[in-house]
Amino acid sequence: VLSINKVLSIQAHPDKKLAEKLHAERPKVYKDANHKPEMAIAMSDEVQAMCGFRPIRQIANHLEQYPELAVVVGEEPTAEVIRLVNSPATRAVLQRMFKGYMECSNEIVQEQLEKLLTRLRETEEPSETEALMLQLADQFPGDAGIMAPLIFNHFKFGLGEALFIGANEPHAYISGEILECMACSDNVVRAGLTPKLKDVDTLVSMLTYNCGVPKLEKARKINEHLVRYESPVADFCVEKVQLGPQERFEIHDVQSPSVFLTLAGSGSLCQGAVQSLDVSFGSAAFASANTRATLVAGPNGLVVARALTNVYHDSFLLAMLKN
Repeated sequence: VLSINKVLSIQAHPDKKLAEKLHAERPKVYKDANHKPEMAIAMSDEVQAMCGFRPIRQIANHLEQYPELAVVVGEEPTAEVIRLVNSPATRAVLQRMFKGYMECSNEIVQEQLEKLLTRLRETEEPSETEALMLQLADQFPGDAGIMAPLIFNHFKFGLGEALFIGANEPHAYISGEILECMACSDNVVRAGLTPKLKDVDTLVSMLTYNCGVPKLEKARKINEHLVRYESPVADFCVEKVQLGPQERFEIHDVQSPSVFLTLAGSGSLCQGAVQSLDVSFGSAAFASANTRATLVAGPNGLVVARALTNVYHDSFLLAMLKN
């Protein structure tokens, strides 16, 4: 669970093939050979994030509206993006633009940030994007990532919605509370809003450069107590059980280990006559594959999340059939 008070770093996670290569070449930086797709499930009424590149028309408009960004990106990449405004974006053009942005000298970045922020602070009614840049400037003074909202999608989502982030997609969480589930990996390639290592060459080469607003996922209602967030990868999915006072719910057994996390209320997690665990806010429990259990809510109800392998994914089902 993340409760985001300060904007988290702009970052991306490599796909499995790249992760294997990075781990073999620099095991002290990239600790494992796995990919790290992730899903962020909103636990507050509003979560703010940046993810993926804006539609090309918006980026072109921002390059014209904010000359400071155009200077940082560079004259030629800026002109290329603006020429594309009525055409499908190409990966090569966006990559050259982003490369210019990431490789711009610190002297130029500082000069242009000072101009931009001076202008924005004199604006009586800044837009949401401009307000975010001012917020980033307060939290990360002098960081080139302050201009990132002009390039990346800035959007909001709320309770019942989830954001899936695949490999090689830039993203950053801005505010709100989320339940985050991901593949088992520590591999992170950072772009900005951080004092930590920024691997610019790897980042510029790895991104998909897909344009467009990210698609938000809705929970799938299974029954009156259970909803499921199914990811498009086999690594994981998340289920949420919500019970009223004294209600009971049978946890179905699956061919996957499970991790349970209590999000609200209290009660017990019972495995027949084998054992019974008292659970309350923040309690976690592990269950091995093929384990049946019962959730029993206390007087204030009970909300529990369950993370497991995505046993509903086609690749998992096909593997089970072959076995």
